[in-house]
Amino acid sequence: MELLPECSINTCRKLRERGVNPSITVMKTHTAPSTPPIAVALAVVAALLLAGCSAPAAERSPGRRVILFIDQSASIDRDQRRQWRNDANGLVGGIRDGWSVSIFGIHDHTLESAPLFEVDIPMFVSDGTSKTAAARNAAIQTARQAALAAVEKALDTSGAARTDIFSALDRVHPDPRSRPTVIVFFSDMLNSTSELNMERTGSVTLQNIGALIPSLARRHLWRKDSLAGSEVYCVLNSIEIGRNAPPVDRRVQEVFYAGLFGAMSAKLARYETSLGGAYAPR
Repeated sequence: MELLPECSINTCRKLRERGVNPSITVMKTHTAPSTPPIAVALAVVAALLLAGCSAPAAERSPGRRVILFIDQSASIDRDQRRQWRNDANGLVGGIRDGWSVSIFGIHDHTLESAPLFEVDIPMFVSDGTSKTAAARNAAIQTARQAALAAVEKALDTSGAARTDIFSALDRVHPDPRSRPTVIVFFSDMLNSTSELNMERTGSVTLQNIGALIPSLARRHLWRKDSLAGSEVYCVLNSIEIGRNAPPVDRRVQEVFYAGLFGAMSAKLARYETSLGGAYAPR
């Protein structure tokens, strides 16, 4: 298996401007195809959801697949979970017809645990009856409420001893309907399993990223198209004044994850403490 990480030009330029020398030798990877920003999917015209409403097929969104991973490790405090709740609720509150939404916990059994929530809503049939449209709208509202409850429960659960970030990627499978896929992590992104303990200072550096990514790919059997076309958003925890900085510098983390996702043909769209303007809740 051959996965080749790539440090993006913009990311490396930013690192140089901040005095960090990205001296890693990088090799070219496959670039993920461009996908519409998440704001487009979450700003679908509300009129399409009204009972009896119809629209030409060419004007309809193909739907979207949204996968949320929520960190349930002991390292995330309650205040941070409350901050994440707003972003997560904004996402699932925008569920539309044609959407698939899955929510998973991140902890020491990320791979083996059942999903916290899953729903797949059929696409609206424009020539359907008003009764069918009303049933669809009811299904959407039910899915939204259930997803909001799942987010609440996920963020109220903590205490896991380890954070298995990498196994989360093993939970993402090809979408049979080939919809645009958005993957959102609510986590400090510090994997702490034996294969790579990022809570240890010096575990990830600009110099060793080129070796770490192919090693992880071989262990997890990742392919170059494992996340093809996906956009990945990482919503990090906020570091308070006076607290210690993460053991792996966040600029280095970003380079690492951009290379990791890029090696599987996905795009790291955001690596920040909030989703910011990446969605438009309705």
